[in-house]
Amino acid sequence: MKLHKESARLFGWELLHIRKDQPTLDSHLKQLFARLGVDCVLDVGANQGQYGAMLRKAGYKGRIVSFEPVKATFAQLKARAAGDPDWRLFNCALGAKAGEQEIHVTRSTVFASFLDPNEFSRRKYPDAMPVQHSEKVRIRTLDEVLPEAVAGLKAPKLFLKLDTQGFDLQVFAGAKATVPKVLGMQTELSIQAIYEDMPDYLEALGTYTKAGFVMSGLYPVSRDRDTLALIELDCVMRRVPAPEKKVIAKKPAGRNPVRKKKRA
Repeated sequence: MKLHKESARLFGWELLHIRKDQPTLDSHLKQLFARLGVDCVLDVGANQGQYGAMLRKAGYKGRIVSFEPVKATFAQLKARAAGDPDWRLFNCALGAKAGEQEIHVTRSTVFASFLDPNEFSRRKYPDAMPVQHSEKVRIRTLDEVLPEAVAGLKAPKLFLKLDTQGFDLQVFAGAKATVPKVLGMQTELSIQAIYEDMPDYLEALGTYTKAGFVMSGLYPVSRDRDTLALIELDCVMRRVPAPEKKVIAKKPAGRNPVRKKKRA
């Protein structure tokens, strides 16, 4: 046993190797991207570009395509991505079908959503959740926008990140042609709903697993301080390769040989 681990145990602590025993989200993504060969990240619900910046800090050098519908927030995203030649931006939301819809812009823009905050979230986040105003934004589908997003890439290997505050399944529904090309994904699951009429996290997981994904990592985002119950967590998933089909050789066509009966 190494000295630093033995010393830690004297004080009731245990040291874990973050890449092997308990990887952080960024180190797990780094490992997963390397294994899958990811060269294009679709950052849906980019906010001010925090996710893209985290990926760059972790060493990811491939393309990032960020989608953010709120105008003021998009301006901050644009400033953050300035000078990065392979970070592309779209000032729109993604959904199940193209159109326009009003989005509620909250005091803390990370909670901006097409859905209304529920009583739990208003009580839990009294300073961040109040809606300041609503603005009409453009909605496109991922299937429609993908050719623009991956232009210039040959056979892109896609990773889909979803963080749309209750709208993730709508984005997924508008990506029927794209999803089979996605090698891995990350979504924020709400164990405790924070918006009215948002999909249950079990429904979300069922949709993703049915599409061929399995979980590779779960990372708590927030908890209830009083009960320690999870509120939100980041779920990382990867596509499971289809098992190879065994080819059974066919017998050559023709008549079966007729054996002659022996005479008594």
